[in-house]
Amino acid sequence: MRRRGLVATLLFCAAPVSADLLGISVGATVGGARVEYQGNDDTSVEYGINGAYHINDIFSVNAGVVQGSVDIDAPNQVAKNEIDYTSFPLTLRADLPLVIGSVYGKLGTNYYDYDVSQPGQPRESEDGWGFAGGAGVVFSMLPFVDLSLNYEYRDMGDVTNNSILFGVSAGL
Repeated sequence: MRRRGLVATLLFCAAPVSADLLGISVGATVGGARVEYQGNDDTSVEYGINGAYHINDIFSVNAGVVQGSVDIDAPNQVAKNEIDYTSFPLTLRADLPLVIGSVYGKLGTNYYDYDVSQPGQPRESEDGWGFAGGAGVVFSMLPFVDLSLNYEYRDMGDVTNNSILFGVSAGL
């Protein structure tokens, strides 16, 4: 009986210690986005919410929703294309732990939906699947709170999105 208790204690003490007790984290992001459409581009503000399941201290599966809106010059016209977009990225993320945080890269896909409207033209809408990727730096403020600075790329059909985002997340 004592041996089982000793073995159980040693195994418990040898298990990795992590701030993410359940392996789940939720967060929010906001930042600037450069959106390209028909050879023209412009910048806007983008925001989103996300969640992650941490498989271990290195790998996690991330999902979320991102929204933005931008006015881009229409080719050979004075009018602007108003683009409203929503993306649902799903990525696998790999972290390289540092002393007070980590650096990471992520790859995956995103389901997108965007609408393009221009004065005097019918509204154009498209949805589908595209490539998503990114990289960033995470600073662990408290055991359960992280701040991050991220670069994200999303291919959304005729629309391409490059974003620099600031994020806050909390682990559970």
